[in-house]
Amino acid sequence: MIATSSAIPIGSGVREIETWSPMSADLSSEFEYIDIAAIDREQKVITATARTRASDAPSRARQIVQKGDVLVSTVRPALNAVAVVPPSLDGAIASTGFTVLRSDERRLHGPYLFHWVRGTAFIDEMVRLATGASYPAVSDRIIKASCVPVPFPDDPRRSLAEQKRIAAILDKADAIRRRRQEAARLADTLIPSVFYEMFGDPVLNRKGWPTRPLG
Repeated sequence: MIATSSAIPIGSGVREIETWSPMSADLSSEFEYIDIAAIDREQKVITATARTRASDAPSRARQIVQKGDVLVSTVRPALNAVAVVPPSLDGAIASTGFTVLRSDERRLHGPYLFHWVRGTAFIDEMVRLATGASYPAVSDRIIKASCVPVPFPDDPRRSLAEQKRIAAILDKADAIRRRRQEAARLADTLIPSVFYEMFGDPVLNRKGWPTRPLG
């Protein structure tokens, strides 16, 4: 619970982005294309972009992104395909299947916004407002009209300082969660490995261990 907080529409705390058309580009040029499939929904990161020629640009390849932009998928909001554009993809082209949120750092801190749009309250609202039974989706307008709570709304400097403090705490918590997941994954790999090293393959039984019927 944020003390002395109020909610503002996301759209009032973000800036406009540039769009791009392959018709205005050198058709032999190439760009990194970010589509919905590039997002790891569990880790909330961009994992696999496609190097694409302008002449082969998909019809949805229209949005120029910058490092720090928050991408929010407008389709199937229950899956919460969101991610932050890393420095390595600064200037890449994103699908129009995303709403690109570029924070106005005078009012809304980017990492703070990112944690909000991956949270339960935002997801539940988008699911409720989505239209389409077989392919539910929301619009840019719906996402930007959704409200995000901000601390100390009447004091921009104090508000941003508090947003940064909260985002830093959530970043640390997320890092701990990732380390725990990695530790669990390694444990799942290590235990079978140790078993095989000690006893060998139980099916082939090359070490000649005596066997007994389970019954």
